[in-house]
Amino acid sequence: MDRAWYWKAGFIAAVTLLALWALVPTVAYFRLPASERNETSVFEKARPKWAPARHLNLGLDLQGGIHLVMGVEVDRAVREKAVRRAEELAAEMERKGIKGADVRGDPDTGYVTVTAPDLAKAREVLAEYGDMYVRKTSADTIELAMKDDAVKQLKDSAVDQAVKAIRNRVDKWGVSEPTIAKRGDASILVQLPGYSNPEKAKELIGKTAQLEFRIVDDTDATVTQLKDLPAGITLDWDRYTGAGDATVSSPFLRSKDRALLEQYIKDKAPKDRFFAIGRIEERAKGEASYRSYLLDRRQGLTGEYITDARVAFDQSPGEGNRPYVQLTFNKTGADLFDKLTKENVKRRMAIVLDDTVDSAPIIQSEIPGGVCSIHLGGLKPINEILQEAKDLALVLKSGALPAPVRILEERSVGASLGPELIRRGSLAALVGLCAVLVFMAFYYRFSGVVADIALVLNGLVVLAIMAAIDSTLTLPGIAGFVLTLGMAVDANVLINERIREELKTGKAIGAAVKTGYEKVFWTIFDGHVTALVAGFVIRAYGSGPVRGFATTLIIGLFASMFTSIVVTRAIVEWFVGHGRLHKAVSF
Repeated sequence: MDRAWYWKAGFIAAVTLLALWALVPTVAYFRLPASERNETSVFEKARPKWAPARHLNLGLDLQGGIHLVMGVEVDRAVREKAVRRAEELAAEMERKGIKGADVRGDPDTGYVTVTAPDLAKAREVLAEYGDMYVRKTSADTIELAMKDDAVKQLKDSAVDQAVKAIRNRVDKWGVSEPTIAKRGDASILVQLPGYSNPEKAKELIGKTAQLEFRIVDDTDATVTQLKDLPAGITLDWDRYTGAGDATVSSPFLRSKDRALLEQYIKDKAPKDRFFAIGRIEERAKGEASYRSYLLDRRQGLTGEYITDARVAFDQSPGEGNRPYVQLTFNKTGADLFDKLTKENVKRRMAIVLDDTVDSAPIIQSEIPGGVCSIHLGGLKPINEILQEAKDLALVLKSGALPAPVRILEERSVGASLGPELIRRGSLAALVGLCAVLVFMAFYYRFSGVVADIALVLNGLVVLAIMAAIDSTLTLPGIAGFVLTLGMAVDANVLINERIREELKTGKAIGAAVKTGYEKVFWTIFDGHVTALVAGFVIRAYGSGPVRGFATTLIIGLFASMFTSIVVTRAIVEWFVGHGRLHKAVSF
């Protein structure tokens, strides 16, 4: 055998071992009773410590759960925006020295009425607000309304804010593979697989978001004094520029298990301080972890004073049009925020939504006037900073303009197939798979057995990849899985028939195998690429279970190419190279 074959064999062995390793947590997960599978602590005890943390999940149609459709009261959000806009206009006119102006927002119609002795000066102020137009006017009164495109943008933003808040809460709850998505223009679909208490779910995701600004205590070393940290929690350090431009090193605790970290730090904070949890996105690893923040109870501000939060771009020289978040407070909030920032220059201020720290920017200087700029990203690429700015603006507006949600539809969903049908379906699938394996081995003899080995490895690789990416297996996903196994069988049939044709021409078995694989490669490749294109289109434009089908199909097609062309050829070449194939077996 040449050196290339040994490299190929080593690669196949590595893939097989990695697939088995990735499936260990899935086996541990499904060995647990159904009632305990969604308990993180129970699963962590059952999972071997040397195995990865991710496992294959079952979708709502296979294990049941909670199905909610929530309506977002976007019209109310628009009307409340009009009331706040009236407050902004009144404050702006007062700053511009326009006396006697009466600005009112109607919470029932969403119109803003401006009455002023000098309408000409009032119009100069109104011209600065491009999202509103003059609906009608009289001698000393102007009635304003929001433009259609501004109303649409506000409604979309209200739904996005609600999605953000719900996703944060569900993530904190620890639900595996939830579905949280916009549905239509003003509703949100929420599916929580494996959970059966709709009242708890409504309590969790239906309440108004609570937004706070809290000062981070980076000088306290409480966490460094904690001894014997439990497995899964580590001590780490933040480093940033503090007062006097000195480098500040602040300790914190990190863990991939939020519940474990919350339980450990409970009641461990010093007096007048409390711990909060933040999420760390580790994009390079494709995963997330959680960290602790020590916050000051005495210094803070709630999000009720925010009137607006939006993404803006820094046009100053050298900044390269970098995005940042511009935050606006009402008059009371401006005074409180001015005092808070003045007393804490060069310290970090945590932005906390529903007890989760979204970010903790440094207060660079006192911020008077009620307009705050939050700069993000450091040396990150512009597109990443822009996405962070958009996410943070949504978080801030979730507290400033909470669009109320109401339950439009709710139900506890049993598994679509039911336990008996799942059992029968599994049995039917197993019998069908065994029949295919037996037929391949009987009809193609040795090459059929090789194809069977590749088919089993194909299934292992597909399930392992799905487990590694924390995917969810649904009924359409199972259909995609079965379809890819069928395509893998078809590829092996093409290979075996081609080799048979080459043998009939009188070629030696080694030459027939080589020619057969080479000539059939492009036929298999074209068939798989055509199916892949369809899979990517379905995944790009589909939603829910349809995307699950496409994901399984795409993974299965890549696995099928690998097993039918690389794995089977390596096995057959080994027997040919050792002179055993032509004596013992045939095609």
